[in-house]
Parts: sequence; structure tokens; C-alpha cells
Amino acid sequence: MSIGTSEDVWFEVHVPPEGFDFEGVKHICLKAEELGYDFFSVTDHFMNMRNPDGPGDHPLECWTTLAGLAAVTERIRIGSLVSCYAYRPPPVLAKMATTVDIISGGRLVFGIGAGWHETEFRGFLGRWPPLRERLRGLEETVQICKSMFTKERTTFHGRMFSVENVLNYPPPIQRPPTILVGGGGEKRTLRIAAKHADISHFIARDIDTLERKLKALKGHCRSVGRDFEEIRKGLGFRFVIGRDEEESDAKLRRLAEASGREFEDYKSRLGIGLGTPEKIAEDLGEYIGRGIGLISGIFPIAEDMELFSKRVIPLIN
Repeated sequence: MSIGTSEDVWFEVHVPPEGFDFEGVKHICLKAEELGYDFFSVTDHFMNMRNPDGPGDHPLECWTTLAGLAAVTERIRIGSLVSCYAYRPPPVLAKMATTVDIISGGRLVFGIGAGWHETEFRGFLGRWPPLRERLRGLEETVQICKSMFTKERTTFHGRMFSVENVLNYPPPIQRPPTILVGGGGEKRTLRIAAKHADISHFIARDIDTLERKLKALKGHCRSVGRDFEEIRKGLGFRFVIGRDEEESDAKLRRLAEASGREFEDYKSRLGIGLGTPEKIAEDLGEYIGRGIGLISGIFPIAEDMELFSKRVIPLIN
């Protein structure tokens, strides 16, 4: 049965930590918790995504940041959107994630993906693997981590990774934590999600793209013997909200000027994320009515996070 109301949907605040110290990230996370959001996530990057070689504005490390957030929050789920499989050996990643789940009291969302940042790979790992290798690494990492989340000892021998009788104790509180696979590749990534994920998170800025992704995911679920409805489907949007169209456009114009972008280009990238609460709620309602169960929001303007929680979510029905 398709998800159709806001009561069935998780609403998430996503923060790329570039430009923030820990106090800044913590402030946003605590505010998201206060406002009633279900989930708070950070990216997993070692370098600025847009300007990896430039000075300043490089991010905090993902998992140590999540450990700090786990210790200061009480209700909100926390996690990575998404952690790159290659940046830590799979059993080390599983141990780190287990620790964050324990610190949080069982609130971790374990987001994992194949990685895309070539400069970062070359700088921190010394090479840029081809896509086929990254996808294989993603699937083997998910298998190892999921086993370590559910069993005290794990043995696994794959084409890329092998572990022998590795111990994961103490275990996570969630057995396993919610597993989110990020990426919308219709041949391989969505198949990995169909086999292993509790949440499949991808990009679809229009309904036609959404329907194509859902069709691909459903086909993979059928081929691997998985119930399509067991998987929560997630989409990410960047939101700029105004009390009327003039105010939302004015906000966006200031953002475009500050970032050196053309207004119309920035506007086209936002799509349904730009507008009044009523317009955004109506547009999101169509996605939710088609089965989307997680809305991930980036809020370039701080006040819009509160506007979304108080003015948009209550209108979705």
C-alpha cells in the first residue's frame, strides 16, 4: 500500500558539514530534534565537495561527528547520507557504526554508497576505482557490516574483501541498524538496495524519473524475492521557502548571488523545493502518494528548516 500521509513519512534534515565547526552542526541537529524531525544526517567527505583543493570550508569527519551528535541528542535518528564504502575497511566501519548505535541508544541509520568524489579517492586512497569495482565494493561492504551487526562473529570471503571470524562485541542495540543504500543506478545500485536495504535513497526531480526508478527497484525486488513494500523509498530536495512567491524568489536570488550562480540555473536545480509552503506541500504530496517514505531536506537558509516543519509538513495529507 502506498504511503500517503505525513504520519507515514520520515522527514529529515541533511547537512553537508563544509563550513561548520562541531558546535554549528550540533546546533542544527538539536534544532531539528526540537522541531520534531525524524532523522538528521551528514555527508561522508574528507574534502570540500565543490572545491576540494581550495582553502577553508573542509568538512568534519563523518563518523566522529555522528558519535558526538549521538551523545547530545535523545530522540532523533542520526546517520550518514551516505558513507563511502571505501574510506574505511568494512569491519572497522561496522565497529564504528556499532559504537554510534550504542552511544545513541539505538538511533543510527547506516547510510552507505559507492562513492563519487574522484579527487577525494585519489587524495586519501591513492586511486580512482572504476564504477564496476566501486559497486562490488559497496555490496560486499553491506554484506560484511550487516553480518557483523547481527552476529557476534563473521567470516566472509568476497572478490574484494575477506574477513575471518571477526568479532563485533558489544553488539549494536539495533540488530541490525536501519540500512540505507544511496544511489539511483537502475542496473546495479537499485539491485543492491533491493537485496540489502531498509531504505533506498535516490534522486528524482520529476515524476517521470521517480516512476522509472520505482519500476526498476520493483523489478529487482521481484528478481531477488524481496517485498517491494518492505523498503522505504527516500528522495532528497533543497528547500527555499517564502510566505509568497516574491519572498521565495528574493531568498533564492540572494543565495544565487552569494554562490556566484545564475538565478535561473539555481532555480531550475531546486525544482519543487522552491516556493510557498502550500505549493511545496502539494508537490511533495504527489511524491508521497506514489510511495516515497523519506523526504531529505537541505535548508540553505536556516529559518526555512523551521518554516518547513511548522508550515509544510502539517499541510501534507
